[in-house]
Amino acid sequence: MDLMEAVFVLARRWTITVPLLVLTIAAVTVGYLLLPWTYESSGTVVFLTSKQIAEKNTGGNPYLSFDGSLSITAELVGRAVDDELTAQDLAQHGLTGTYETQIPPDSRAPLLKVTVTHSNPAMAQATMEAILKRIPAALDDLQKTNSSISQVRLSVLTKSKEPERVATSKIRSLVGVLAVGLMLTVGAPLITESIRNPRRPIQPKRVQDPDGGPEPRRLRLDDDAPTAVHVWPPAAAGPAHPPAAGNPPEPARPRMEGQGSGRSRTRGTRRTPRPNPEGNPNAAGGRNDAAWPRGTDDGRNTRRYP
Repeated sequence: MDLMEAVFVLARRWTITVPLLVLTIAAVTVGYLLLPWTYESSGTVVFLTSKQIAEKNTGGNPYLSFDGSLSITAELVGRAVDDELTAQDLAQHGLTGTYETQIPPDSRAPLLKVTVTHSNPAMAQATMEAILKRIPAALDDLQKTNSSISQVRLSVLTKSKEPERVATSKIRSLVGVLAVGLMLTVGAPLITESIRNPRRPIQPKRVQDPDGGPEPRRLRLDDDAPTAVHVWPPAAAGPAHPPAAGNPPEPARPRMEGQGSGRSRTRGTRRTPRPNPEGNPNAAGGRNDAAWPRGTDDGRNTRRYP
Protein backbone atom coordinates (compact mmCIF):
# COMPACT_ATOMS: atom_id res chain seq x y z
CA MET A 1 0.00 0.00 0.00
CA ASP A 2 1.49 3.29 -1.11
CA LEU A 3 0.98 6.75 0.39
CA MET A 4 -1.86 7.85 -1.87
CA GLU A 5 -3.79 4.64 -1.27
CA ALA A 6 -3.37 5.09 2.49
CA VAL A 7 -4.70 8.65 2.23
CA PHE A 8 -7.72 7.38 0.27
CA VAL A 9 -8.36 4.76 2.93
CA LEU A 10 -8.23 7.39 5.69
CA ALA A 11 -10.65 9.56 3.74
CA ARG A 12 -12.99 6.64 3.08
CA ARG A 13 -12.95 5.64 6.75
CA TRP A 14 -13.52 9.18 7.98
CA THR A 15 -15.98 7.94 10.60
CA ILE A 16 -12.98 6.45 12.40
CA THR A 17 -10.28 8.94 11.45
CA VAL A 18 -12.05 12.14 12.46
CA PRO A 19 -13.11 11.08 15.99
CA LEU A 20 -9.63 9.74 16.76
CA LEU A 21 -8.02 12.94 15.51
CA VAL A 22 -10.37 15.03 17.65
CA LEU A 23 -9.59 12.90 20.70
CA THR A 24 -5.86 13.30 20.09
CA ILE A 25 -6.11 17.08 19.90
CA ALA A 26 -8.30 17.15 23.00
CA ALA A 27 -5.84 14.96 24.93
CA VAL A 28 -2.90 17.22 24.03
CA THR A 29 -4.88 20.31 25.04
CA VAL A 30 -5.95 18.83 28.38
CA GLY A 31 -2.40 17.68 29.06
CA TYR A 32 -1.06 21.17 28.37
CA LEU A 33 -3.56 22.66 30.84
CA LEU A 34 -3.34 20.04 33.59
CA LEU A 35 0.26 18.83 33.58
CA PRO A 36 2.33 20.92 36.00
CA TRP A 37 5.38 22.91 35.00
CA THR A 38 8.75 22.11 36.52
CA TYR A 39 10.81 24.79 38.27
CA GLU A 40 14.53 24.60 38.87
CA SER A 41 16.80 26.35 41.38
CA SER A 42 20.56 25.95 41.46
CA GLY A 43 23.59 27.08 43.41
CA THR A 44 27.35 26.58 43.13
CA VAL A 45 30.02 26.55 45.84
CA VAL A 46 33.81 26.71 45.39
CA PHE A 47 36.31 25.02 47.68
CA LEU A 48 39.35 27.04 48.76
CA THR A 49 42.63 26.12 50.34
CA SER A 50 43.40 26.89 53.99
CA LYS A 51 44.55 30.28 55.18
CA GLN A 52 47.95 28.97 56.25
CA ILE A 53 48.77 27.55 52.82
CA ALA A 54 47.41 30.62 51.05
CA GLU A 55 49.55 32.99 53.20
CA LYS A 56 52.62 30.84 52.70
CA ASN A 57 52.35 30.40 48.94
CA THR A 58 50.29 33.30 47.54
CA GLY A 59 50.37 35.98 50.22
CA GLY A 60 46.97 35.06 51.62
CA ASN A 61 44.99 34.95 48.34
CA PRO A 62 43.28 31.52 48.21
CA TYR A 63 42.24 31.95 44.56
CA LEU A 64 45.89 31.64 43.51
CA SER A 65 46.55 28.25 45.08
CA PHE A 66 44.19 25.64 43.62
CA ASP A 67 45.32 22.04 43.42
CA GLY A 68 43.83 18.63 42.67
CA SER A 69 43.06 17.81 46.30
CA LEU A 70 40.33 20.44 46.42
CA SER A 71 38.42 18.70 43.60
CA ILE A 72 38.56 15.45 45.54
CA THR A 73 37.26 17.25 48.62
CA ALA A 74 34.36 18.68 46.59
CA GLU A 75 33.42 15.20 45.36
CA LEU A 76 33.48 13.78 48.89
CA VAL A 77 31.28 16.55 50.26
CA GLY A 78 28.82 16.13 47.38
CA ARG A 79 28.45 12.41 48.11
CA ALA A 80 27.97 13.13 51.80
CA VAL A 81 25.14 15.56 51.12
CA ASP A 82 23.45 13.47 48.46
CA ASP A 83 22.41 10.58 50.70
CA GLU A 84 19.20 9.16 52.13
CA LEU A 85 19.68 10.63 55.61
CA THR A 86 19.87 14.16 54.26
CA ALA A 87 16.80 13.60 52.07
CA GLN A 88 14.80 12.28 55.04
CA ASP A 89 15.87 15.20 57.21
CA LEU A 90 14.77 17.68 54.54
CA ALA A 91 11.43 15.89 54.12
CA GLN A 92 10.79 16.14 57.88
CA HIS A 93 11.15 19.90 57.56
CA GLY A 94 8.70 19.98 54.65
CA LEU A 95 11.29 20.36 51.92
CA THR A 96 10.32 17.80 49.28
CA GLY A 97 12.19 19.12 46.26
CA THR A 98 14.24 16.71 44.16
CA TYR A 99 17.91 17.73 44.32
CA GLU A 100 21.21 16.62 42.83
CA THR A 101 24.81 17.51 43.65
CA GLN A 102 27.53 17.13 41.06
CA ILE A 103 30.88 18.50 39.93
CA PRO A 104 30.39 20.46 36.70
CA PRO A 105 31.94 18.39 33.91
CA ASP A 106 32.87 21.50 31.89
CA SER A 107 35.01 23.04 34.65
CA ARG A 108 38.47 22.29 36.03
CA ALA A 109 37.89 24.26 39.25
CA PRO A 110 36.90 22.58 42.56
CA LEU A 111 33.20 23.38 42.22
CA LEU A 112 30.10 21.65 43.56
CA LYS A 113 26.75 22.44 41.92
CA VAL A 114 23.39 21.85 43.57
CA THR A 115 20.27 21.57 41.39
CA VAL A 116 16.73 21.33 42.84
CA THR A 117 13.54 20.70 40.80
CA HIS A 118 9.91 20.87 41.95
CA SER A 119 6.51 21.75 40.56
CA ASN A 120 6.23 24.54 43.18
CA PRO A 121 8.77 27.32 42.61
CA ALA A 122 8.83 28.31 46.30
CA MET A 123 9.55 24.74 47.36
CA ALA A 124 12.40 24.45 44.84
CA GLN A 125 14.01 27.67 46.11
CA ALA A 126 13.67 26.70 49.79
CA THR A 127 15.16 23.25 49.23
CA MET A 128 18.16 24.73 47.41
CA GLU A 129 18.80 27.20 50.26
CA ALA A 130 18.67 24.41 52.82
CA ILE A 131 21.18 22.24 50.96
CA LEU A 132 23.62 25.14 50.55
CA LYS A 133 23.53 25.53 54.33
CA ARG A 134 24.23 21.83 54.88
CA ILE A 135 27.32 21.73 52.68
CA PRO A 136 29.60 23.61 55.18
CA ALA A 137 28.39 21.30 57.94
CA ALA A 138 29.23 18.26 55.85
CA LEU A 139 32.72 19.70 55.17
CA ASP A 140 33.31 20.28 58.89
CA ASP A 141 32.24 16.72 59.68
CA LEU A 142 34.86 15.40 57.25
CA GLN A 143 37.65 17.50 58.80
CA LYS A 144 36.83 16.83 62.49
CA THR A 145 38.96 13.75 62.55
CA ASN A 146 41.93 15.76 61.30
CA SER A 147 43.78 17.65 64.04
CA SER A 148 45.71 19.78 61.55
CA ILE A 149 45.32 23.52 61.68
CA SER A 150 44.99 23.75 57.89
CA GLN A 151 41.34 23.40 57.01
CA VAL A 152 39.67 23.56 53.59
CA ARG A 153 37.21 26.39 53.21
CA LEU A 154 34.34 27.00 50.79
CA SER A 155 32.43 29.95 49.45
CA VAL A 156 29.08 30.25 47.69
CA LEU A 157 29.91 31.24 44.14
CA THR A 158 26.46 31.49 42.49
CA LYS A 159 22.88 31.12 43.68
CA SER A 160 19.63 31.59 41.80
CA LYS A 161 17.38 34.26 43.25
CA GLU A 162 14.23 32.96 41.59
CA PRO A 163 13.57 29.48 40.24
CA GLU A 164 13.38 29.06 36.47
CA ARG A 165 10.59 27.23 34.70
CA VAL A 166 11.76 24.19 32.77
CA ALA A 167 9.46 22.92 30.01
CA THR A 168 11.44 19.83 29.07
CA SER A 169 9.44 17.27 31.04
CA LYS A 170 6.06 18.74 30.12
CA ILE A 171 6.88 18.97 26.42
CA ARG A 172 8.17 15.40 26.47
CA SER A 173 4.89 14.20 27.94
CA LEU A 174 2.81 16.14 25.39
CA VAL A 175 4.88 14.79 22.49
CA GLY A 176 4.31 11.25 23.76
CA VAL A 177 0.54 11.77 23.94
CA LEU A 178 0.51 13.27 20.44
CA ALA A 179 2.54 10.40 18.98
CA VAL A 180 0.25 7.74 20.47
CA GLY A 181 -2.84 9.59 19.26
CA LEU A 182 -1.54 9.92 15.69
CA MET A 183 -0.59 6.25 15.60
CA LEU A 184 -4.13 5.28 16.60
CA THR A 185 -5.62 7.79 14.14
CA VAL A 186 -3.70 6.34 11.20
CA GLY A 187 -3.51 2.71 12.25
CA ALA A 188 -7.14 2.05 13.21
CA PRO A 189 -8.65 2.91 9.76
CA LEU A 190 -5.97 0.92 7.92
CA ILE A 191 -6.50 -2.14 10.10
CA THR A 192 -10.26 -1.86 9.68
CA GLU A 193 -9.87 -1.61 5.91
CA SER A 194 -7.60 -4.67 5.77
CA ILE A 195 -10.08 -6.72 7.85
CA ARG A 196 -13.22 -5.77 5.93
CA ASN A 197 -11.69 -5.76 2.45
CA PRO A 198 -8.86 -8.30 2.40
CA ARG A 199 -6.81 -8.66 -0.75
CA ARG A 200 -7.62 -11.80 -2.72
CA PRO A 201 -4.58 -13.90 -3.68
CA ILE A 202 -3.62 -14.27 -7.32
CA GLN A 203 -5.18 -17.42 -8.77
CA PRO A 204 -4.77 -18.82 -12.29
CA LYS A 205 -7.84 -18.73 -14.53
CA ARG A 206 -8.47 -21.18 -17.34
CA VAL A 207 -9.91 -20.13 -20.70
CA GLN A 208 -11.46 -22.62 -23.10
CA ASP A 209 -9.53 -22.95 -26.36
CA PRO A 210 -11.93 -22.49 -29.32
CA ASP A 211 -9.93 -25.03 -31.43
CA GLY A 212 -10.36 -27.78 -28.88
CA GLY A 213 -6.67 -27.82 -27.87
CA PRO A 214 -5.30 -27.92 -24.34
CA GLU A 215 -6.55 -25.22 -22.05
CA PRO A 216 -3.79 -22.64 -21.52
CA ARG A 217 -3.42 -20.99 -18.17
CA ARG A 218 -4.29 -17.33 -18.13
CA LEU A 219 -2.47 -15.56 -15.33
CA ARG A 220 -3.55 -12.08 -14.30
CA LEU A 221 -1.98 -9.84 -11.72
CA ASP A 222 -5.31 -8.63 -10.40
CA ASP A 223 -8.98 -8.74 -11.29
CA ASP A 224 -9.00 -4.96 -11.64
CA ALA A 225 -6.17 -4.94 -14.20
CA PRO A 226 -7.43 -6.69 -17.35
CA THR A 227 -4.56 -5.35 -19.45
CA ALA A 228 -1.86 -7.25 -17.53
CA VAL A 229 -2.57 -10.72 -19.01
CA HIS A 230 0.02 -13.39 -19.72
CA VAL A 231 -0.98 -16.60 -21.53
CA TRP A 232 1.20 -19.69 -21.32
CA PRO A 233 1.60 -21.99 -23.17
CA PRO A 234 0.62 -20.29 -26.42
CA ALA A 235 -2.30 -21.75 -28.31
CA ALA A 236 -1.47 -24.07 -31.21
CA ALA A 237 -1.58 -22.42 -34.59
CA GLY A 238 -4.82 -23.24 -36.40
CA PRO A 239 -5.06 -24.33 -40.02
CA ALA A 240 -4.58 -21.72 -42.70
CA HIS A 241 -7.68 -20.17 -44.16
CA PRO A 242 -8.79 -21.97 -47.35
CA PRO A 243 -8.56 -19.97 -50.55
CA ALA A 244 -11.63 -18.29 -51.85
CA ALA A 245 -13.81 -20.16 -54.33
CA GLY A 246 -12.78 -19.69 -57.99
CA ASN A 247 -9.24 -18.47 -57.17
CA PRO A 248 -6.72 -21.33 -57.34
CA PRO A 249 -3.62 -20.96 -55.18
CA GLU A 250 -0.64 -19.34 -56.80
CA PRO A 251 2.19 -21.83 -57.44
CA ALA A 252 5.51 -21.24 -55.78
CA ARG A 253 8.08 -19.55 -57.93
CA PRO A 254 11.07 -21.76 -58.86
CA ARG A 255 14.46 -20.70 -57.58
CA MET A 256 16.73 -19.32 -60.25
CA GLU A 257 20.07 -20.93 -60.91
CA GLY A 258 22.87 -19.32 -58.95
CA GLN A 259 20.45 -17.57 -56.55
CA GLY A 260 21.33 -18.07 -52.89
CA SER A 261 18.86 -19.36 -50.33
CA GLY A 262 17.20 -17.18 -47.73
CA ARG A 263 19.79 -18.21 -45.15
CA SER A 264 22.86 -17.30 -47.25
CA ARG A 265 24.43 -14.09 -48.43
CA THR A 266 26.30 -13.47 -51.74
CA ARG A 267 29.35 -11.27 -51.80
CA GLY A 268 32.01 -10.34 -54.34
CA THR A 269 29.86 -10.79 -57.50
CA ARG A 270 31.53 -9.11 -60.47
CA ARG A 271 30.89 -8.81 -64.18
CA THR A 272 32.63 -11.20 -66.64
CA PRO A 273 36.03 -9.68 -67.64
CA ARG A 274 37.23 -9.28 -71.16
CA PRO A 275 38.31 -12.53 -72.91
CA ASN A 276 41.92 -13.53 -72.29
CA PRO A 277 42.38 -16.98 -73.83
CA GLU A 278 46.18 -17.13 -73.32
CA GLY A 279 45.83 -16.45 -69.62
CA ASN A 280 48.34 -13.65 -69.93
CA PRO A 281 48.55 -11.81 -66.62
CA ASN A 282 49.72 -8.69 -68.45
CA ALA A 283 46.55 -8.48 -70.51
CA ALA A 284 44.13 -5.60 -70.35
CA GLY A 285 42.86 -5.12 -66.85
CA GLY A 286 45.78 -7.05 -65.30
CA ARG A 287 43.54 -10.06 -64.45
CA ASN A 288 44.22 -13.69 -65.24
CA ASP A 289 40.94 -15.20 -66.36
CA ALA A 290 42.24 -18.74 -65.86
CA ALA A 291 42.96 -18.09 -62.17
CA TRP A 292 39.43 -16.96 -61.40
CA PRO A 293 37.30 -19.42 -59.39
CA ARG A 294 34.40 -20.87 -61.38
CA GLY A 295 31.53 -20.43 -58.96
CA THR A 296 28.92 -20.01 -61.72
CA ASP A 297 28.62 -20.60 -65.47
CA ASP A 298 29.16 -16.95 -66.37
CA GLY A 299 32.46 -16.69 -64.48
CA ARG A 300 31.20 -14.71 -61.47
CA ASN A 301 32.87 -15.19 -58.10
CA THR A 302 30.07 -16.18 -55.77
CA ARG A 303 30.79 -16.78 -52.06
CA ARG A 304 28.11 -18.10 -49.83
CA TYR A 305 28.10 -17.86 -46.07
CA PRO A 306 25.88 -19.98 -43.92
